[in-house]
Amino acid sequence: MKSLRLVSPLPPSVNNYLSYKVSSNGRRKFVQAYPSEETKIYKSFFTDYVKDQMNEQEWEQPEKGKLVFVKIKFFLDRKRKDPNNFLKVPFDVFTEAGVYLDDDVALPVAERVYIDSQNPRLEFEIYEASNIGVFDGPKDLEDFKDKNCALCKKKPDHCTIFKRIIDNRLVQEFNLSNKECLARR
Repeated sequence: MKSLRLVSPLPPSVNNYLSYKVSSNGRRKFVQAYPSEETKIYKSFFTDYVKDQMNEQEWEQPEKGKLVFVKIKFFLDRKRKDPNNFLKVPFDVFTEAGVYLDDDVALPVAERVYIDSQNPRLEFEIYEASNIGVFDGPKDLEDFKDKNCALCKKKPDHCTIFKRIIDNRLVQEFNLSNKECLARR
């Protein structure tokens, strides 16, 4: 199984991710959010690093419908920090760098949390899940096509039901428990 291994300094937490300012439009005032300077610096550095590592480790972006596991080890500088607060910015960078299409396919798996005041960091191992859309793998997908799509007038490329279940969407016309299309036409 191909994986991408990355090490990041502690990124900005969600508490420091954005800065705010009050703007006005005529007499109307509103709060405007924008990335903090710390976030901009981190994203610039980490995006370049991720792209370099993708080339060096020969990582290819998974095809549409493939989920990606992001296994994380947290090395925090002190106790009483919420590890989940450090995921937003790196996951955005992974999308921008092309590790995966969008972070809606990324499944974070927190492996461990350590306290390392000398070298705080996050270690990531990213790898494709074996499933394709709602199917457990290529064989499960082919079995579905043989039992359902072969009996249908529509081809999978033109079937909205098929496109949706490949995109991990559950639809009324699809029975997840026995992986059966209920709308064969």
